[in-house]
Amino acid sequence: MNGLIFQALKRTLKAKGVTYRALAERMGVSEPTVKRIFHERNCKLDRLMEICAAAGVELENVLGSMNRGPGPVNHIAPEIERKLAGRPALLFIFVMLSEKFTPEGIMRSQGLSEASMFLYLRDLEELGLIALGRGLSARLLVETPIQWNFEGPLRPLFEMTNKNFIGWAITHIDKEATFVSFSRRMRPETAEMVRREAEDLADRAKLLAHHDQHTTPEDGL
Repeated sequence: MNGLIFQALKRTLKAKGVTYRALAERMGVSEPTVKRIFHERNCKLDRLMEICAAAGVELENVLGSMNRGPGPVNHIAPEIERKLAGRPALLFIFVMLSEKFTPEGIMRSQGLSEASMFLYLRDLEELGLIALGRGLSARLLVETPIQWNFEGPLRPLFEMTNKNFIGWAITHIDKEATFVSFSRRMRPETAEMVRREAEDLADRAKLLAHHDQHTTPEDGL
């Protein structure tokens, strides 16, 4: 059990960008002490609560995310992608479900009626992507995160979605959006370094989103 707790705690620290050194400074102990605690994965409850307090997280949130760490990516069968490509709205609903939106939350955000939402869920069930329960309850039958095939039948939709997003970001750049675009010449080694840093930032954003989705009510996201 302690091993699972410390795995979840390490994911949380990584998502928040809290290093062992920073944690040690906040706790008033040495960095080797913190490293030893995480290596041994064994400490008393009061010490565990002290670590969480220093990291700025709630212990109950860490415990709640113990078995929900980001796993390996999963792929959707090509024939299913082809069917979704012909129904962009259905694909959008499925993507929202895979991002932990509830059917009720999707209805509110998209202005859908209960009848329309049910029809979308029924069609996704027929594709083998979800299992319908009572009312509008639905359970994903595909493990997340999902890796879509960007060279497959969904490519035109992905291109259109990203173009629309960039257009929106440019339009709202002075408000809530952040958009950076520039053209600079640099050495291949520098370009590779920037690429790696961008990938690291994307990975951290995924970890932060994963943590928030499992520790924050839907209306707070």
